[in-house]
Amino acid sequence: MRRRIPFVSTALLVAGTLLAQGPQWQASLPSVTRAGVHAVLLSPELMGRSRIDLGDIRLLDSLGVEVPYVLRAQPTMPPRDVFVPCTLLRNEVVPRHTLVELERPADHALEGLHIRVRPADVHKRVRVTGSDDRRHWYMVKDDHLAAEGALGDPPYQVLSVPLPRSDYRYFRIDLNDSLTPPMRVLAVGYFTVDVPMPRYTEAAPLRWTQQDSAGITRIHVVGDQLLPIDRLVFAVDDTALFHRNGSIQEKRTITTGRGRHRQMRTEMDQLASFAIGSDLARVIDPGTLRADTFDLVIDNGDDRPLHFNALRAYAIEQLLLAQLEPGMVYQLVTGDPTRSAPQYDLAHFSAQLPLPLDTLMASSPTMIPHVAAADHRFDPGRRWVWAAILVLMAGMGWLAVRLLRRTE
Repeated sequence: MRRRIPFVSTALLVAGTLLAQGPQWQASLPSVTRAGVHAVLLSPELMGRSRIDLGDIRLLDSLGVEVPYVLRAQPTMPPRDVFVPCTLLRNEVVPRHTLVELERPADHALEGLHIRVRPADVHKRVRVTGSDDRRHWYMVKDDHLAAEGALGDPPYQVLSVPLPRSDYRYFRIDLNDSLTPPMRVLAVGYFTVDVPMPRYTEAAPLRWTQQDSAGITRIHVVGDQLLPIDRLVFAVDDTALFHRNGSIQEKRTITTGRGRHRQMRTEMDQLASFAIGSDLARVIDPGTLRADTFDLVIDNGDDRPLHFNALRAYAIEQLLLAQLEPGMVYQLVTGDPTRSAPQYDLAHFSAQLPLPLDTLMASSPTMIPHVAAADHRFDPGRRWVWAAILVLMAGMGWLAVRLLRRTE
C-alpha cells in the first residue's frame, strides 16, 4: 500500500493541473522614461475580457514579478459647493443702509441667498423684499440677523440668509447700517453642489438592426466581444415630442430534464429598464452591464415607432496606478475567472498617491499562447479530463476495498 499512495497522489495532481485555469489575455505597456507613479488607462476591450470586478488583472514586469497597483475610476474629486452669482442691478450704500438689488436666474427658484463680503467681524440685520417689476416690492424676509461663515472653494466670507421658496423675478436686500459701518458687498448668489461626472471611453463599434412590430421596437445589438457597458448613446431622426419606456434584454438558454427527456429552451432575461424622451438626454444608463449580444425593447404604445440612426456604447474610465521604473518592460495579463482579487499594501495609501507622471495606454489585448508539451500527441479535451478523473476514482475505490480485505 505504501507504493500505491504516491501514485494516486501524483495522478490527482496531474488531473488538477489539467483543470487549472490561467490568464488568457495579455497587453503590453509602452516604456517609461522616469521612475514614479504612472496611470494606465484600461481599454473596454481589456475590461471586457476580465472579470466584472477586474480582480483577475495582474501587472507584470520584465522578470514576471507582480507589480502592486491601485484601481481608480474617474473622477477622483469629491462633490464640492460651487457659488453661483446672480446678476446685480444695484449695489449702493445710502444713509444707514446698504441696498442691493438682483435678478433671479430664470431656471432657479431661490430658497436662500449668500452675500459674499470683504472679511469683517460684525453682525448685520437684513431685510429681503421681492418684486416682479422693480417698482412694487413685497416682504419676503423681515429683519433677519444674517449668519456669518466661510463657504466655497476657495472659501469666502458670506452672510447666509434663508428664504421661503420664492419665484419673484427681482429681490432687494436691505442691510441695516444704523449701528455699524457698511460692509463691502462683492457678490450675491447661492450655492449648489457640484458632483463630478464620470468620464467615459467609447467601446468597440456595435452592429445593430431595428425591427418594428405592433407597439414594440426591438433593436438587436451585437458586439465583436464581451464589453463593459455603462452608457449607451443613441440618436433618432424624429423631431416630434416623444416619451417611451424600454428595457435591455438578453437571451439565455435553459436546460431541463435528463437523457432522452433533456430539453432546451430560450427565454429573454431583463437586465435593466430605462426611459427615453425628447425632453431627456439621448443616453441610456443601464448600470454595470457586461454583454456582447442584447436587445433594446421599446414600448411604443399607440404611437408610431421611432427611427434610430446611431447607437454607441461607452464604459466608465478605469485607471490602474502603479510605480513604474525605466528599463522595465511591463504587461497586463487577465482572463482568469478563478483568480481572487489581489491584496496589495499600496491600497492602504491610495489617497496619498501623487499625481501620475503620465497616462499610458496598453496595446490591444492578445491571446496568451499555451504551448503543449512536445511529447503530447493529442490535446486532452474536457471529456478526456473527466474520464481520467473517473478512472482515478475507480482505482482509489478498488485500492480501498483491497485494503479493507487485508485488514479483516
